[in-house]
Amino acid sequence: MGNQAVVNLGIGSIILGIVAFSLPGWRCLPLDTRGVLSSSSCAFFSSLASDVGLKGKAFVIPPYENLPHGGIFIPVSSKGKPNLGRLFEGRVLYSEPEPGLLLSPVPGWRLTEDLDILGSGVGYASSAVSGVLDRLGLPGPKVFEEGENIEVYVEISCREFPYADPVLSAVLVALAAGAGEVLTVEDIGEVKGYLKLLLKRAGGVEKWL
Repeated sequence: MGNQAVVNLGIGSIILGIVAFSLPGWRCLPLDTRGVLSSSSCAFFSSLASDVGLKGKAFVIPPYENLPHGGIFIPVSSKGKPNLGRLFEGRVLYSEPEPGLLLSPVPGWRLTEDLDILGSGVGYASSAVSGVLDRLGLPGPKVFEEGENIEVYVEISCREFPYADPVLSAVLVALAAGAGEVLTVEDIGEVKGYLKLLLKRAGGVEKWL
C-alpha cells in the first residue's frame, strides 16, 4: 500500500505537469520553465525504471480498447513482450503475465488527443504532431520511413528516461497510431543533439492480444 501511494503521488505530479503543458500560455514560457514543469515525470519515471530494473526494449502501442490513448510498455526481461489483452490504462507496474512498466496515457498525451491520425500513415501522423509542436514553439521530429523501419530524430529534455519526455512520448504514440501497429524501439542513441530512435513495425493490436 505504501508503494502504491508513492506511485499515485508521482502520477498526480505528472498530471499537474500535463495540465500546465496544455495551457494556451505554454508557448510564451521560457525553455528553462518548460524543463522544470516536465521534470516531475522525468524524475519519477527515471527512479521507477531504475528500481524495477527494466532491461527489455520499449513497445509503442497505438490506441485500442484497453488503452484508448495508446501507451509505451517496457518489460523487465530483455526478451519480454506485452500481452495487450492484459494491459489497462491507469496501471503503471505489472508483475504478470509479463513484468514491466506501462506509460498510459503517456506524459505528452494531450499534445495529440485532438488529432485524428489512427491508421492515417506514418507520414501524416508525423506532420500532424509536428504542427502541434510548432504551434507551441517546440521543434518537431524528423521522421524517415523505409519498409518496416522508421527512423526518428527528436529534441528532448528528459535524457535519464526518454520515454517520460512529453514530446518524445507524444511523437512515438502518434507514429504508432498513424502506422496502426505496435512499434518496437530497436535502437536508441544520440546524433548532433538529437535523440535518434530506430523503430520497427511489429504488427497490429490483434497480433498482441
